[in-house]
Amino acid sequence: MAKRPAAAPQTTAQRLDSIVKSARQIMRKDKGLNGDLDRLPLLTWVLFLKFLDDMERIHEDEAVLAGKHFHAAIDPPYRWRDWAARRDGITGPDLIRFLAAEETIRPDGSKGPGLFAYLACGTGATSSPPSSPK
Repeated sequence: MAKRPAAAPQTTAQRLDSIVKSARQIMRKDKGLNGDLDRLPLLTWVLFLKFLDDMERIHEDEAVLAGKHFHAAIDPPYRWRDWAARRDGITGPDLIRFLAAEETIRPDGSKGPGLFAYLACGTGATSSPPSSPK
């Protein structure tokens, strides 16, 4: 029997396509989302927040190595790693409240604005603007 050649590694575009298809399949099962008009904006936000968190981790590591201060665009507990990447993360109605409510119980147990309310206020409700250089 002839051996099959090893599959070529996927390109970044192929991996992204696979991730998006998988996410769309999962979202199709959600009774609160009716069609692509509901799913696509949500998927866009989810991908944006994930990519932003990945980029911020890289920049934070680079700043630490350079001995510099790093100020994240999104504060805890609103970063992807704080609410979506955790195995014990929030799901179901608690997740929807965290995302959409004006005020909610955040993943860290404190009370504050929901994610979209936090993002709508620019610098965030829990952060102070960066101080100007002296």
